Amino acid sequence: MSIPKSPEELQKELDVRMKKFLDKGGKVEKLEPGSAYNLGSFDSHGKPSWSKDEIKRGVKSAAPMPDYSTYKKGSYHDYDVGGDKPPRWEKPIKNEKK
Repeated sequence: MSIPKSPEELQKELDVRMKKFLDKGGKVEKLEPGSAYNLGSFDSHGKPSWSKDEIKRGVKSAAPMPDYSTYKKGSYHDYDVGGDKPPRWEKPIKNEKK
């Protein structure tokens, strides 16, 4: 059983590995945007939403960003569930007939 490392220890280890890689002559380069080899779709037709050319150009969706600042009167924000004691489910009592 191994002891999990803290994030600081993991970062130090990654920094050492990166330094070794760069000392050997390795280069870090940013790749241009692209698509995966097996790019599919969540739709039933299986075709991706954008072509490879559109991905390279960085085409964005035409859908507008949602407005999260709206507030509907009577929504769940209006109801107080009791502060620190929200309602909890209790098993119903069975009526026993004799």
